Amino acid sequence: MGARIVGSGICLPETIVTNHDLAEIMDTSDEWIRSRSGVEARRIASPGVGSAELGAAAVLDAIDDAGLAPGDVDVLISATMTPDHYAPGNAPLIQDRAGLGTIAAHEIRQQCGGFLYGLDLADALIASGRAETVVIVGAEVHRGYMPYGDSMDILLGQRTGPPTEADRARATEGRAWSVLFGDGAAAMVLQPGPEHSGILGTTLHTDGSLFELIHVPGPGFINYPWSSVDQIEQGLHQPSMNGGELFRNAVRLMPAAVRTVLEDAALSVDDLDLVFAHQANQRILDGVAKQLGIDPAKVPSNIAQYGNTTAATLPLLWHDCKNENRVPEGTLCAFTAFGAGAHWGAALYRA
Repeated sequence: MGARIVGSGICLPETIVTNHDLAEIMDTSDEWIRSRSGVEARRIASPGVGSAELGAAAVLDAIDDAGLAPGDVDVLISATMTPDHYAPGNAPLIQDRAGLGTIAAHEIRQQCGGFLYGLDLADALIASGRAETVVIVGAEVHRGYMPYGDSMDILLGQRTGPPTEADRARATEGRAWSVLFGDGAAAMVLQPGPEHSGILGTTLHTDGSLFELIHVPGPGFINYPWSSVDQIEQGLHQPSMNGGELFRNAVRLMPAAVRTVLEDAALSVDDLDLVFAHQANQRILDGVAKQLGIDPAKVPSNIAQYGNTTAATLPLLWHDCKNENRVPEGTLCAFTAFGAGAHWGAALYRA
């Protein structure tokens, strides 16, 4: 008996920013972005809206989808790399906003791998009898990372362009990574499932020697003070990414993790119906399908509409596919992710 998904929910900001919109504030084009990433549009949260607000709304949507009430939840697991506040993180804020009562609320920080780690934790809590109903939420507002300066107002429709030359140059300098990300939140409710259904197995891995593949150099408590104007001026508060090495590791390690959970369950790749892979880049998704030797149609993608929503990608993709009736009862799925840390792994799931 494994933990079974009994409900899912999402919350997306209203503002949609297309590649054409980005071309107004930096030297880029729709073709340049799409050919390198598959992203066509992304959501951006309005000023004053943080990931905890989106996360709480997604949690309530998922609880309602499950036919439950907030008071039915035993444990909350929050995964994010963009919390409203460095401390205490999002878990207590989401717990309070969603009216979950004084339950345990875990805050986990595996970035793009966060929701996958949350699935493993939820399954362990349910299997051990420590919890009956667990909600996992991935919620991100990457807006604060973006190197757009006052051009953010143009994207949000608060004024018209053009941007200043300095803002355009700064945005262009960061285009390799900034065009990939979007804001949003998604959640799942898990409960004990019937025998031979739900989560059938997981495998999780971390290799800290790869942390520089994608990381935020500062602020951080290795520094004194932990945050400074100099860090902001040097752009150390923004992600540093080695795209080539990220690609090579992701297309190697995610398929390997999927094969491991299949072998542990005495199943093969041929038994898989769907692979829910972290939505970082369409080229990575195509590489995962190729490495597994499966039809690319079995690796669904919604990155074109949302971009990379980090910890929210897996539940957001699940929710979309569920609503499209692509996950009927009995469907054998694998969830897999690779992200900053480096953290990666896979979970095998029978709907």
